[in-house]
Amino acid sequence: MVEITVKVPKDIKDIIAETSETIYVEALKEVAVKRMSHTQRQLEELKEKIRFYENKYGKSYKEFVPDVPDSMEGHDDWIEWTYLIRAAEALSTKIQKLHLLAGK
Repeated sequence: MVEITVKVPKDIKDIIAETSETIYVEALKEVAVKRMSHTQRQLEELKEKIRFYENKYGKSYKEFVPDVPDSMEGHDDWIEWTYLIRAAEALSTKIQKLHLLAGK
């Protein structure tokens, strides 16, 4: 378990002091839902770029890797495609965690 400290202006300190932990959990869920939507859009953008390379080479990334063309373009595409795959995997993991936090 991780402890989170929240700093708030003194003017609203009294209001917050009267609330239960439930409101914080609900606030985190709301933030998770909003972040999930944004993160899913980012993931879709990455998937679109991945599809570009799949169409360009007529194969999946896993099929492409053992057969990277011996050219500057092939090498550059391999680097970019690798980045896109790893970034998409990281965003997918983040989305799963946001789903858990949001309770969905």
